Amino acid sequence: MIKNIVFDMGNVLLEWNPDKIIGRFTDDAERIQKLKEAVFEQEYWSKLDAGTATEEEAREHAKSLLPEEYHEDIDEIMDNWQYCMPIISDTSNLVKYLHAKGYGVYLLSNANRKFVEVKRDLHCLRFMDGYLVSYEVGCVKPNPEIYQKFFEKFDLNPEECLFIDDLQANCDGSEKMGMKAYCYDGDYEKLLAYLKENGIEI
Repeated sequence: MIKNIVFDMGNVLLEWNPDKIIGRFTDDAERIQKLKEAVFEQEYWSKLDAGTATEEEAREHAKSLLPEEYHEDIDEIMDNWQYCMPIISDTSNLVKYLHAKGYGVYLLSNANRKFVEVKRDLHCLRFMDGYLVSYEVGCVKPNPEIYQKFFEKFDLNPEECLFIDDLQANCDGSEKMGMKAYCYDGDYEKLLAYLKENGIEI
């Protein structure tokens, strides 16, 4: 029986779209692609989420990948990307609804230290029973360790939890640890149908 619903953050509760984020700072398509690769698709971005690198290290590494003419844009993006993720209203409202119905509601997300600023705008967080983000525990999804740390932190039985994430690899990692998972593709009605099929009161 599912008693707890666990949400990922990016593309589940907040829109994570690097092209749109960088598009706030430049409208040149080639420049957007180069900046995306240097900032968000480089190894240090994953290290930020894992808490094994500092923001300054990631920033300097991004700059080392591109000519100086890009450096001001890199600074702007690194300073402000956390303010460029619109709330996904359907799932955010679902958090409130599930909380009101008496389900345990949690957040489990890969995120870096900027989460401190992101969570100010993540209003549905106040309706959650708790959260665990990767940088705080030194490992990222789909590493089995992060799921185990999550279960231990909140004293949860994996078999009583359902995880909603937008990446299949993270869902697979969840299921290997005994927590049922749903890969969310943005189709909210399909998600609701799945929840109903699994006995969630919707």
